[in-house]
Amino acid sequence: MEVDITPLPKLYRYSEKKWLERSLKLGEFRLRPASDYKLQELDSARHDNELVRINKSPASSVTIIDYLSGKAIKPIGEVVYTSEVGTNYLIICFSKCWDERLFDEFPNTDSCLVINDVEEFYNRLYLATESALPQWSGFDAAVIYGGFSKMGFVFSKPIQFSSQHEWRFAWLPPIATESLDPVTITIGSIADIAEIVYMSK
Repeated sequence: MEVDITPLPKLYRYSEKKWLERSLKLGEFRLRPASDYKLQELDSARHDNELVRINKSPASSVTIIDYLSGKAIKPIGEVVYTSEVGTNYLIICFSKCWDERLFDEFPNTDSCLVINDVEEFYNRLYLATESALPQWSGFDAAVIYGGFSKMGFVFSKPIQFSSQHEWRFAWLPPIATESLDPVTITIGSIADIAEIVYMSK
């Protein structure tokens, strides 16, 4: 399996000024449990079941073999299947793109944190999370929409979110768990590698 690990030129985090200013000045970032996103029922840009993925395939593209007889079974309609991670996990999401439409897509968004030195940001973020989350597994990658990411289920999302061009950081616990609390990570000021762009009115 080949995975492109070339750092992005920039990362963008669309949110409220009060939170992004803390990120810039203190390097403060909140890692949220994946299960939280299912609760965002009034926020269509964030409402998603991050623990279960439901996919469909046309009958013509699926081959089903009866295990005992070895005979092929022809589906008569769409084949629906689910995938599960098997544990809750922590995530923080950025975008790979500057897009003014995302100010409207994410409720209460009035600012965008622009990470200008992505490789240095990776280094600082992972150093802090290794200390705060010992024995957890941390990954980051682009989200694949309407398909399957080579990085696994955690980086695959429904097609309706594709306008967000998400770059996701995720941490899986050493032991599977259903319940997690948010974790706030502080990496120190990132004013030397980032800036905030405020939405013009």
